[in-house]
Amino acid sequence: MDPILLIVIGLTAAVGLGAFTFGGALLDPVRKLIASFEAKAKGTNVSMNVTKLVGIAAGVSLCIAALVILFFQPPMLVDVGVVALSAAGAYWGMGTWLKLRFKGRQKAFLSQLEMALRMMSSSLRVGLGLRQAIVIVTEELADPARHEFLRVIGRTNIGIGILDAIDEVADRMPSPEMVLSARAIRVQSKTGGDLAKVLEGVADTIRARRGLVAKMRSLTAEGRASGMIILALPLVIGAFIMLTQPAMGHALLFTKIGLSSLGLVAALEIAAGLSLNKIMAFDV
Repeated sequence: MDPILLIVIGLTAAVGLGAFTFGGALLDPVRKLIASFEAKAKGTNVSMNVTKLVGIAAGVSLCIAALVILFFQPPMLVDVGVVALSAAGAYWGMGTWLKLRFKGRQKAFLSQLEMALRMMSSSLRVGLGLRQAIVIVTEELADPARHEFLRVIGRTNIGIGILDAIDEVADRMPSPEMVLSARAIRVQSKTGGDLAKVLEGVADTIRARRGLVAKMRSLTAEGRASGMIILALPLVIGAFIMLTQPAMGHALLFTKIGLSSLGLVAALEIAAGLSLNKIMAFDV
């Protein structure tokens, strides 16, 4: 029998025996991992269960590690490193995907928030209640605003106060604009007064803030473009040298000094990128 197949069977049996023996202790980190991903998935409206996503990511990472091990047949210690790197890559990739999905959904929601507040203000001016105004918002706007405000209606249907349901939207879509809206609605509902006027004022504030952010991005566009060029320059020059000077390219990729130099360049590139991102970040 093929020795590689025997090794794979032995490793599978060892993993199965370890999981059977120490299953309870091994499940706690898995539960914590799933809980962390569920926290990241909050507000993303992912249709698939987070547990299934974690299982798919783990399966893909193990398949990639197995293919690398079977193809290159590295030493045992390297096998462990390949499995660890594959698992770390799956964890990072899934976390990044959830983060990007959440940011995209949050951006779309914030672009609809001003219109939602103005629609609620108009509905209140004609004599409707706050809940009825939110129902009109769900009928007129598309997702994600429609989905989030439908959750408010659904929560009130099971006995939760409408102010608490709106606060839950602020938790699911955390942003200064939504927090300001939720607090304004709660304060005005408690103290009394013209809620329609308050919502109109909050909508005006959100529009002014978005204009300020757009102006800030236009003023910093040159600096951000310069930063991208500076970050890309070492990569472009390195690729040019490898293509035009094969000997230098071989020295960079297949010698210890060259690999050390590439590692140092990568570390400096990451540090420069983080520094530039910090410099160009502004709180409005």
